[in-house]
Amino acid sequence: KRASPARAGEVKGDRLLAMGLFELVFPSGLPDARWTQGFVLAQGTALLSASSAVASTALVERGANLPAWQSFFIYILLAAFYVPSHWRALARDHDRRARAEAFASGATSGEFDDDAPSSAVARSSFSASFRPWRKRQETPVTRSTARYAALALIDTQANYFIVKAFQYTSLTSVTLLDCAAIPFSMALSRAALGGAYLRRHVFGGSISVAGLALLVLTDAYVRGANDSGSNPALGDFMVLLAAFGYAASNVLQEAALLDGASTVEVLAHVGGFGTVFSGIQCIILERESLGRLHATAGVAGIAELVVFAVSLFAMYSLVPEVLRRCGAAAFNVGMLSSDVWAFIARVLFFGGFGDVRAVVAFFASFIIVSLGLVVFAAAGDPLPPERKNQSASSRYAELGEEEAIIADIEDRGGGGSK
Repeated sequence: KRASPARAGEVKGDRLLAMGLFELVFPSGLPDARWTQGFVLAQGTALLSASSAVASTALVERGANLPAWQSFFIYILLAAFYVPSHWRALARDHDRRARAEAFASGATSGEFDDDAPSSAVARSSFSASFRPWRKRQETPVTRSTARYAALALIDTQANYFIVKAFQYTSLTSVTLLDCAAIPFSMALSRAALGGAYLRRHVFGGSISVAGLALLVLTDAYVRGANDSGSNPALGDFMVLLAAFGYAASNVLQEAALLDGASTVEVLAHVGGFGTVFSGIQCIILERESLGRLHATAGVAGIAELVVFAVSLFAMYSLVPEVLRRCGAAAFNVGMLSSDVWAFIARVLFFGGFGDVRAVVAFFASFIIVSLGLVVFAAAGDPLPPERKNQSASSRYAELGEEEAIIADIEDRGGGGSK
């Protein structure tokens, strides 16, 4: 049966409307797969961040206040897992270089010793000169030891200040002012990485912040939260410092990743240096606090501390992959949803919504934040194409060249020995 002219006209009208909405949201077409993957991974980090926030809230309600120790255990886990992995990667790289030099030396002299295979030469050279803490001369400045130490110092202090701020200001202020990480990361990314943010990026980020503000302010009003803290000005200043620290940490990580660093390399340095800086802070500021944890919070408090550390360890493990795909600003915009997930968790574990207004505010906030994320994602990657391509080329060009040299020399050496 043929559709009536009226029905056909309705279908055509619906298609035109859908196409119009698509072009309105995605004027430049769909963002590339890498950018989209980064945004999806950012939601995973947001969920992990929310779980750590719930654990931290439970600790505070039990009377445990350990901002330095909470950060210390995160960096201990990062160091324990990623430092050995990074050293093994350096050992493999050094062994590959030693093999290349051994084969190149044999090709130059025209002599290949069949009784002393290249692997033995490489191992002897490796054992004599390998130092995992040394940087090669050609290492970019964005991956230097000093730059990684600065990154870890900034990150440890951002974590400390954001937890410490709860002692002086309200949860509402902390949640809203922490959104300052978005404009901070945009400005730093533009200055350091050449990011070109469009009005649609700014508009999308603003929509998400507005949705979060609706949720937080309605929740504070419904619960009658009038406690502004013992020193709101100091607490708010700490939150802004933490927001700037997080933005700087993310941009420094992104710069290292764009210049060829692996996830393991970045997290090994963050974990190693972070353990040192955070450990010193614990000794100076909270030397006796950890010993009172069991008496103050009991076994449940220790379990919550473990959940906090493991959740943030998993989140830190994902962050470089997000930054590699969509950048620091997109990561911070995506992390806004962590407060929505934390709100859900607080409702489930610390009492219900309490008021129908909170229910309405939650669903409205969820829709608005999601809309903002879509608008921001639709604006596309702000990095110029040459900067994005540099990441891939710098990571694999050197390795491919060395392996090609080794393969070529091995072929010639094998041919000469016949």
